[in-house]
Amino acid sequence: MNQFSIAMEELDSLLLPIRLATPNEDLKDINHLQSGMLNDNYKAALKYLRGALHSSPDSPPLLAALLPLMQLLLVRGKVKEALKELKQLCQISNATLPFRLRANLLESIDGNNCFMLSTSFEDVIKKDPSDRESLERLIRMHQNGDYGVEALLEMIALHLDATYAEYSIWREFGLCFLQLSQCEEDRMSGCHNGDNGRGFSHEHSCCLNKSPKRFIEGILGESWRFRCKWWLTRHFSENILNSEIQAGDFQLLTYKAACASHMYGQEFNYVLEVHNFLEDQKDGQLFSFLELHMQHSSPIFPIPYRPSTAKCAFQKKQCDT
Repeated sequence: MNQFSIAMEELDSLLLPIRLATPNEDLKDINHLQSGMLNDNYKAALKYLRGALHSSPDSPPLLAALLPLMQLLLVRGKVKEALKELKQLCQISNATLPFRLRANLLESIDGNNCFMLSTSFEDVIKKDPSDRESLERLIRMHQNGDYGVEALLEMIALHLDATYAEYSIWREFGLCFLQLSQCEEDRMSGCHNGDNGRGFSHEHSCCLNKSPKRFIEGILGESWRFRCKWWLTRHFSENILNSEIQAGDFQLLTYKAACASHMYGQEFNYVLEVHNFLEDQKDGQLFSFLELHMQHSSPIFPIPYRPSTAKCAFQKKQCDT
């Protein structure tokens, strides 16, 4: 199989929604197919699409012309030219589309370049935090060992700033917290060295109760403190808890509660109410998942328990079932 046909087959459908039939007699047929496209109409189409895209130097690019231009370039196999055009647009445009197309194109032609791909998908999410497809690409890279847990945690947080995600995203978010917490515990376990056989030192017990520095220091720490305060009403309010109970999505409740335990502590209302409910429901798998996270949580923004009406909602849900 020749390089042209491989590129055509591997391109994302967003970039190249059509698939040309590839003659299989010999390479001359391929050359004839390509040269047949290099006619005056094709060249004129490229010229006018570029002119429309950059119609005014004082105005943003006309992005309606971008996707057709990319498709015309790629159907002829002009990958480098397409990448150059996208790179220039990413430097001058605040729109998401050039970043998304560039990430998809890079994934199609150089899927093993993990650093370049992760950076490209991060750029998309920073432009459009609601972009779930780019986030799922990063999650898969992390699961394959090609993307760091700290970076993924930040990208999921941006996504949750902008969306009300399904339970699978909250689960990955909680697992990121858990991995960081366990790494911090392993790092801090050296604090007991030099205790002369008297067991864990006071310093050891203190440091195991601390959140990772990334959540409490510097600009990033300020960002996380703001997020924790904001999410009290955005994701973890009493009204939201009650509505999720009535919806009966126990996976969403469990994974959100796991995340809340890392953000607000084991005594936070959302965490305790979900914990008690799962215990009553005798859902061993979800209950164990939440218990594990509660045991390894070092809250960023600790909040003590306050009685709520959520228990009544749980009881009503049990009666309904």
